[in-house]
Amino acid sequence: MFAALTAQGAHVATITIPDPARISPLARPLVPRVTALNQRIRQAARRHGVTVAETALHPVASDARLWSTDRLHASSLGHERIAAALAHALHLPGSDESWTRPLPAAPLPTRRHAAATELRWLAGFLGPWLLRRLKGTSSGDGRSAKRPLLLPVRTDGSAPPRAGAPAPDTL
Repeated sequence: MFAALTAQGAHVATITIPDPARISPLARPLVPRVTALNQRIRQAARRHGVTVAETALHPVASDARLWSTDRLHASSLGHERIAAALAHALHLPGSDESWTRPLPAAPLPTRRHAAATELRWLAGFLGPWLLRRLKGTSSGDGRSAKRPLLLPVRTDGSAPPRAGAPAPDTL
């Protein structure tokens, strides 16, 4: 991907992945794979001149408040921190290292609360994911694309085609 994008003249920026065990204790077996993935990201980035925001090196990246309840996707606050990390890595005006600072301290959950949180995650996310894999189905099965037609982004101020409207012959 880096090769294809940079060959087209794009300046690519990416991030490294934080320690998954700090986000979810059940993810501890994934730590070696994530470590290897981050090394490959860094190597490929060096080969292709890609900018890397080293989010994995900063403990704040694994703060649970930066992650959605599925623990795979960033929360709104997480997306803000990712954007700030990329802006800093790209040396954009007004950016700084403030994205690396820890969030204000949060009360520590009791063991009972932590266990209940893990059980809810198992039942709500991991369990259904495992069942889909066993059945050979995908979470996308039966869903349609939000924007099924590949259309250009309009920069002239005109409205995009309505859903269901025929695609224009020339774009």
